[in-house]
Amino acid sequence: MGGITMREILFRAKRIDNGEWVEGYYIYHIKRTICPIGDSVKPEDEQHVIMQDGFSDWNMPRNTVVFDIDPENVCQYTGLKDKNGKRIWENDIVSGYFNHKKITGFIKYGSNAVYYIEREGSYGIHLDNSEDWLEVIGNIFDNPELMKGE
Repeated sequence: MGGITMREILFRAKRIDNGEWVEGYYIYHIKRTICPIGDSVKPEDEQHVIMQDGFSDWNMPRNTVVFDIDPENVCQYTGLKDKNGKRIWENDIVSGYFNHKKITGFIKYGSNAVYYIEREGSYGIHLDNSEDWLEVIGNIFDNPELMKGE
């Protein structure tokens, strides 16, 4: 009997301190206990972080590393890679030939719990077996110009 294989649950986002992308585990944290009567979560109560495993030597304590991130650009890993072996993330811009036609679109998470390629003025394409034909060429945050004219 075969074992169950789960995809890697990872996220990436831009760090607040330097704007660089960081990958790891996404945590949304409210820094104080909110009183249920007449109180609500305020922006200064919220903390959005990406946590990574730290590094250690044999038999030494292993810490975690936490980065404050911008929640506006959090992207989840799809569990898939492109034809070059590069991880495909939500909001990545991808390109390739589908049904003998060159397409460009961005990766979106659908309400039916599947990832698909969103294209302006056309139907979405289910993101499956993408490692055969799809290439990550950028993302909608750093390279929005790649979506122009599609």
